[in-house]
Order: sequence, then structure tokens, then C-alpha cells
Amino acid sequence: MIKKIIPYTIALITLIFGFFSGNYYSNQKQSLLITQGKVIRVIDGDNLELDNAKSVRLYGINCPEKGQMFSKEAIDLSTKLALNNQIRLDYQPNYQTDRWNRLLAYVFINDTFLNEQLIRQGFCEVTIYQKRAKLKYQDELLNAQNLAKQEKIGRWKN
Repeated sequence: MIKKIIPYTIALITLIFGFFSGNYYSNQKQSLLITQGKVIRVIDGDNLELDNAKSVRLYGINCPEKGQMFSKEAIDLSTKLALNNQIRLDYQPNYQTDRWNRLLAYVFINDTFLNEQLIRQGFCEVTIYQKRAKLKYQDELLNAQNLAKQEKIGRWKN
């Protein structure tokens, strides 16, 4: 009887150890991420540079590239809200950096959610990534976009 229980006990201990060590690794990886910084440059509407030389790409939104319609407005709003200010970064699980090693983050300046404000003013649009989990702030971003569309502001005028 004991010989039958031993393999199950070992399997259970291995399973529990594997679960907690994986969780430990995820927490360690998350804790190494930068959670705040000072914005020293606005590269474009959805790209910022921090005082530690790290670049931040606002996650879940897409702003027009320089020279496109509403690009200047998006840059101006990001500059007004973020430049020379301390920001707090929040991350989408499993998507913290991109192939250019930029931090992918939701950006907060005090209580202002920059990603949402760019959408709300109609300068940028929400990006839903296929085959990925729901965005952490998807409801807030889509709500802001729907309001901008209803009020026909920014890119939604026509």
C-alpha cells in the first residue's frame, strides 16, 4: 500500500514545487521592470523617453506617425501631460517589452491615464491584439474611443 502512495506523493510535491517556483520566477521578472520615471522627451504621441534612457511605448493604442493627421495633436497632448513629469508605468502581463526593447506600458501621470486621454481626445485609436488576452484596460480604452466617436472629435469628425 505504501509503495503505491509514494509515487503519488512525489508527483504531488513536484507539482506544488513547480507551481510555486514558476510563480516566483514571474514575480521576480515583474519586479525587475521599471515602475516609474521622469519623461525627458516625447518622441511621438505614443513613445516617450525616460531619464534612465529607457523608451516607453504606450500599450494598447496607436497614434499617427509624424506628419500624419492628428500626429501633432497627439504629440502636443503627450508633451503637455507627460514631459518633465514623473510617470507611473503599469504593464500588460506577458508583454512588457517589444522587439526594439522599448517598455510596453500603460502610463499614468498622477491620476491621469495618458493612453486613455490620447484616445478620448480622438487623436489615437485603440489597438486590440488578435490571439492575445484581453487588454488590462481594454474597457476603459474602448469606452474613451466610443465617447470620442459619439462626440465626433479628432479622427472621428467625419
